[in-house]
Parts: sequence; C-alpha cells; structure tokens
Amino acid sequence: MWMNPMWKMKIENDFKQSPYTGWTRVHWQSVLETMLLGVLKSFNGRDPFPNLPEAEDGTGLARRATVAVCGPGEILGRPMMLAALYMAVTGRTKIEGYDGDMAEVFRQGIAAVARMTPSTLAESPYHPDCDVGTQMSLLLAWDFLYEPLDKEIKGLLKEHFKVCRSFTQRDHNWLLFGIMQALLLGRMGEPVDHAKLEGDFQSILNMYRGDGWFIDGWNQQFDGYNFWGFQLYLHLLLNLDSTWRERYGALVKEITDLHEQTFPYWIDADGNLVGHGRSLTYRFAAVCGLQWSQISGLTSTAPGLARRISSGCIKAFVENGCFREDGTLSIGFRGENTTVGEDYTGSGSPYWAVTGLMALLLPEAHPFWTDLEQSSAADGAEVSRIVVRGAQMSLKTGGPRRESRIHIAGNQFRHYRTWEAGAKYYQHAYSSTLGFALAGLGGEELSAGRTGLSIDGENWCYRTKPRMVQVGLAGCRSEWNAGMFHEKINGRVITESFFLDEGELHVFTHFSERPCFLRLGGWSVKLVHGESPRIEQQAEGSLVIESAFSRSIMMPLMDLGGGAGRMECVVQQPQEGYTHTHLFGGLAGWPQWTSREPVAPGQPVAIFVDAIGSASTWNTPNKKELLALARSVALT
Repeated sequence: MWMNPMWKMKIENDFKQSPYTGWTRVHWQSVLETMLLGVLKSFNGRDPFPNLPEAEDGTGLARRATVAVCGPGEILGRPMMLAALYMAVTGRTKIEGYDGDMAEVFRQGIAAVARMTPSTLAESPYHPDCDVGTQMSLLLAWDFLYEPLDKEIKGLLKEHFKVCRSFTQRDHNWLLFGIMQALLLGRMGEPVDHAKLEGDFQSILNMYRGDGWFIDGWNQQFDGYNFWGFQLYLHLLLNLDSTWRERYGALVKEITDLHEQTFPYWIDADGNLVGHGRSLTYRFAAVCGLQWSQISGLTSTAPGLARRISSGCIKAFVENGCFREDGTLSIGFRGENTTVGEDYTGSGSPYWAVTGLMALLLPEAHPFWTDLEQSSAADGAEVSRIVVRGAQMSLKTGGPRRESRIHIAGNQFRHYRTWEAGAKYYQHAYSSTLGFALAGLGGEELSAGRTGLSIDGENWCYRTKPRMVQVGLAGCRSEWNAGMFHEKINGRVITESFFLDEGELHVFTHFSERPCFLRLGGWSVKLVHGESPRIEQQAEGSLVIESAFSRSIMMPLMDLGGGAGRMECVVQQPQEGYTHTHLFGGLAGWPQWTSREPVAPGQPVAIFVDAIGSASTWNTPNKKELLALARSVALT
C-alpha cells in the first residue's frame, strides 16, 4: 500500500489557529511521512543503501555535472534523518504504507558504512563518507539506531568516525561537521579533545561579520546557505553539550536575535523563499535555524511568528511541486531542475530539507504549536525594509506585491568561477517570486541582472565579486573591476542603485583607459517550454518582456546622456545536457540594453528595471522622478 502525497489528501486547514497559512502540526507530520515513505520504498531488500531515483531532467551530461558521486555515508545519511526524526517524534519504527521496520533497515546501512575499512576512506572526501546526516540521525534516534547495534559494529563505527575525524579541514562551515562528529564520538565513549574543539569553534566565530551573518570562511561569500546553516549548527551543538551552552549561550543568543531580525525578509507573504547562492536544492531547510532556536530557547522570536514563517515556506515548496509523485525529492528548487545543482550535489542531497521539519521535536503543547500565527514583515500592507551591513545587502518585503527582494551591494566570493557564481551571487538583486536565469555548470556568463563591460562589443565581462561602497535602506553603491576577471578587458564599473517600492534604478559608468561598451540585463521571466515571449516597445521608450508567468520592464533614461542603446530580448537556451535555464524550470528570458557606441569613461548611464508576476500589476514609472534621482548621483 502506498500513501498518496499529503497535498492530495483531505487534511483540514485551521485558519483560526493559523490565520496566514492554515497549516497545523498534522500538515508537518504528513510532509515528513510522505518523504519518509518515498525513501523507504527505494530500498530493494538487497542493498543496504537506498536506491534513490536518478535525475530525469536532461541527459547524462547534466546528471554527471550536477549529481556528485557521493559516498555511501551521504546517500544513507541524508534520507536517514527522515526516519530518525520520525522515530524521535513518534517512538515508532513502523509506518503505515511500509511493511518493514525502518530502524532495522537503516541499521543495516549503518553497519555497512561501519565495515568500510580506513584504507577506503584515505582518499575519499570527508563528509560523504562520514556524512553529517548520519551523525545527526544517530544523535536524534540513539535508542533506535545505535543502541541495538552489536558490540562489533559499534566498535567498527567508532573507528570509522575516528578516521574521518582525522581529516584536516579548511576554515569554512565543515568545521561544524567535525565538531558535531567529535561530540558523537564522545557519546560513543571516545575521549573528546576539548582544546581542538574550542579552537575550531573560535575559527567559526571568527567568520562572524555582524548583523547575525557569517561568511563561509576562506570562501568569503554570503548566500542563502550561510543565511541558515550556521544557525542550525550553533543551536544544535549547544543542545548537545551543556558545557558549551553555559559558555557560549549568551553569545549565540545575541547573534541569533540579530539574525532573526533579518529572517522575515527572506520569505514573502506566500512563503516563497528568495533564491540566492548555492545549495538551493535543500529547499525548506532554510527555516531550520529558526526552529532550532525555538528548540534551544535562545531566541527572542515569538513562537507564533516562527511557525508562521516556517509553515509558509514548507507549504510554498510543497504547493510548487518540489516532490515527485512518489514523495521523493529531486535536485532542483521547485520541481526537478539539474541546472540548480552544484558539483557536490548528489541524489541524497535534497533530503537536507528534513532539517526544516525539526520543530516536530517540540511537544504538541509547546507555544510553537499552540500560539496563534503572528504576522510577518512580509504581511504588511506597506513595503518594509532592513539593511544588513554585515552581509553587504539591503532587503525589502511586503506591500501589494507580497514579494521579498534582496539587493546585493557586495559579495567577495572567492569561488567566483564555480557553482554558476555569476548567476547565483552577482546579480544586483534577487526575488522570491521571479527567480533568475541559469546556464548550468560550465555554461556561459549571463547578463541577466548584471552590468557588463566590453572593449569591442563582442567579448563581455559581467558584474563579478562586487565590492560594497555603501548600502542603506533606499539604495547602495557598489563597484567591480573587469580587469580582475578578463585579461582583455580592464576598468572599474561603479553603480549607484536606488531601491524603489516598485523596481530599481541603476546609474552606472566605467573608469577604463578608453571608451567601452556598456550593458545591463534586466529581470528574467520564466517561459514554459515552447512558449515565445511577448515583446512590447512602449511609447516612453521602455521594453516589456512578458510570459504567462511574469513580466519584465526596462526603461533607459537617455536624457542623462550616455549615448543611444539597443534593447532586445534575450532567451537563454539550455546548453547540451540540460533542460531548463530558469530557477523555477522552463527557459529564462530578459530585456537587455547595450550601448550602440563605446561610452566615454565617467559618463553615466541610467536605466530603470522591474518585474512582476502575472497576477500582479505595476504602476507606470514616473520618468521625470527617475531622471531627478539619476541626476543626483555623482559617480567617481
């Protein structure tokens, strides 16, 4: 017997207790059970690891590029968190729709991992073989997954983790994996090197940049993963170790209070998450930090607000098709989309989403479940804004559009040539409802949402590793140097951006040794496969690109100078092996402005851009007011 996915079942909404989402604890449990049954169904009874469905999107090229060859530890560990959470919450090892004992199934996998000899680990990556999902599962469901193991397997498992622990880690978030692994070994009876743990934890704290935000160590970037990942581990580790809680609890709460001032701005009124950076396939894992702070109690966020944001996010992903029909998760954001994956993404990776259900560990009588949902900043009738200087960005949410946007003033990501950094990190802004264009790993650099510079009008360099000059509620100034990333193009590009309630005005120029061509790409629209964009040149000089899903507008302000430009619609076709070029699936199309002639150094160009979903409306921008803003800028 197979249980139908939760969203097809008759689960009654409760808009009295949850006036914004209608969701209750039952909805959460049903999501967990649907995912768990999908994974349990993938065990064939012969192999100790789940045979999760392969990516169906694209050809083998796309799957090889975005489906990493992960070790068995990760393939087992991420999905095992579903069973661990279920057992920890219900106390049961059986579930309707599956005939076997889930604890026994996963213990067989744990035993297989334990039997892997150190020689097979010596040349393997750290976390796929000793995946943090396995560690978290053991700690969550100790009595179900560890205690029943025989003495031999327990000994082998301890030695297995000790070998993994010996790998040297660079200063980034993986240090948190190692700390948790050491605490797991401590529970297994292995002496804990507290001095090393303190050193690693101090290294993590050295990554803190203020406003509740961390950079990812030597990579130096800010992104959607850093947004929630550090919060998850900070609270989880303090829950596992009372000594650490006593020592670091006050500091973690101070960081968390600042972080959770930012949190509501990343998720819009309909629960849609702003996609930005890597690891977007983890989906509603984004709300796990908010839940772990409720579990630890080191939070100032009202339980009703934490549930409103969390339920909204989970609900939005479920209703936008993140699950296959059998309840399994695919690589992607909404539906399956290998273009979203990174070189470390495997078939087990999406199951990190289960961390976004950890509030189920809270008892039914906890205020997280019993308090009324409270309104978020995104629910406001007027646009609400916040500056996060620690992460070099400004955010806005709410208003008639029910949308969240983040504006990137700076991001010094060192991995700028990997993970599609240009599309995922360097656009001027990202939206919860609009998504963005992608080319896939190894694909070309895209102009969408970025300024560009060219000597000959053919070879282009686009906004990369922008440096924040200043950022505020209403705008920012940023700059980037094309000469750092393109051997034939030199020159600094500086942009003054105004964050309007509706849209953005970018005033930009370059400071090269000679006149250069300039370019700006607008907001991307999603085109379903086979759909052609509708293109309209409007009387005031703007270009509108429209699809069934969204509309994008671009309006150059030629009265400022900068010379004439050519506007066109760019539709990004998939490179070989891929199916999609938009975050939400389908193809991406966007308006693009290019100067017809080289622009003199220091000569500003001003262009207004905006986009909306098909169900929204926009007001015609006031060209005179925009021009006044543009003329107030002095770019040097």
